[in-house]
Amino acid sequence: MSVLRLKLPTDPRWVNIVETNIEEILSDHAWCEQKAASNAITIITINSEYPDLVTDMLALAKEEIEHFEMVHNIIKKRGLTLARERKDEYVGELAQYMKKSNTGSRVS
Repeated sequence: MSVLRLKLPTDPRWVNIVETNIEEILSDHAWCEQKAASNAITIITINSEYPDLVTDMLALAKEEIEHFEMVHNIIKKRGLTLARERKDEYVGELAQYMKKSNTGSRVS
């Protein structure tokens, strides 16, 4: 029985891919945590008049920055270096689209 309760077995070749790219994978994971925290903070700044939303986003931002710290500590413990954030072209295009289509509407 799988601890993660996966529905299908993991391809054993995946372990080899991870082993040869661990620094990149850990860095990418750290930056994903950082982005989640940053996005929560952005939601707060755009929707500050909604106290329940602000409270929820504050909790999320704290949790995600703690995850970032945990991954960063793993990187340092392994003697690796946090790589620079890689820009994702799709994410960049999506962000540009959202900026262009935003008419100032807020979460209700």
